[in-house]
Amino acid sequence: MAPAAVMAAGALLGIVAPLLSAAPGLPAHVASLVLSAGWAWAALAFAVGLTQTSRVASAVLACASLVVAVIAYYVTKAASGDFRTLDPRNPVLGAVHTDWGTVVSKSLVWCVIAVVLGSLLGLAGNLAQGGGLPGLLLRLVVPVIAVVDTSQRLRFDAPLQGGVSATTWAVVRCAAVVTALVLIGHAIFARRGRS
Repeated sequence: MAPAAVMAAGALLGIVAPLLSAAPGLPAHVASLVLSAGWAWAALAFAVGLTQTSRVASAVLACASLVVAVIAYYVTKAASGDFRTLDPRNPVLGAVHTDWGTVVSKSLVWCVIAVVLGSLLGLAGNLAQGGGLPGLLLRLVVPVIAVVDTSQRLRFDAPLQGGVSATTWAVVRCAAVVTALVLIGHAIFARRGRS
């Protein structure tokens, strides 16, 4: 992937995820749950690394794509009114303003996380191009992250958010397990084919 395509992918993820959360209808809600999940963002960074030939480019571009996604996400949420609060200087009239302090602080925290994890996931994606057990273990990173992420969401968030969320996360977790099994099976058959 070219650097421009990587940045565009990050921006698209950052913009679409919060926009879908405000969109009406079940498909938009499900898509928002999927695109807002940590594993989906990890998959972006991993995929960026997987498409690069250089380890340095993998780490840098993956991290940059997530930083762009974080900034786009919080700018979109702010533009949608998610950070509006009562104006403390004029609470009686019900005046509201955007709490830019919260927008900036959350963006900064997630940008730091994006730099660290994006670099590691991009590098993992690049190294996953290799064969053998190390390559297989690295190709399993995103499915494992998806299983852990969705399991936590099913345990803590699903009871509060209802059936659609629980079903979405259960399906994603099942798909992640199937993906992991397919990757393992492919590696076994590829090794037997070479023997």
